[in-house]
Amino acid sequence: MTFLGALPNYLNIGGVVLFVSPYSWLEEYTPRENWIGGYENEDGAAIDSKQKLREIMEGKGFVQVHDEAVPLVIREHARKYQYIISDATGWRRLK
Repeated sequence: MTFLGALPNYLNIGGVVLFVSPYSWLEEYTPRENWIGGYENEDGAAIDSKQKLREIMEGKGFVQVHDEAVPLVIREHARKYQYIISDATGWRRLK
């Protein structure tokens, strides 16, 4: 969240930032308190990462200008691969 909160300091008005993520949150890489979705709130409602990112970015003065599913393959070893579809979103800073 620190990066997203500071993003307006690093991007000029009119500038564009692109995020590409499969939103596969794992505690071994990202502490749970830093997740922007991928969990349930206190009432048991699912918190969607894409929607949460939208709320954060719009709250920081950005508008979404691109949305695309991006497939990729990760080779684990010679006989094992992972096929993943990441979400790519582009955001333009308005203010």
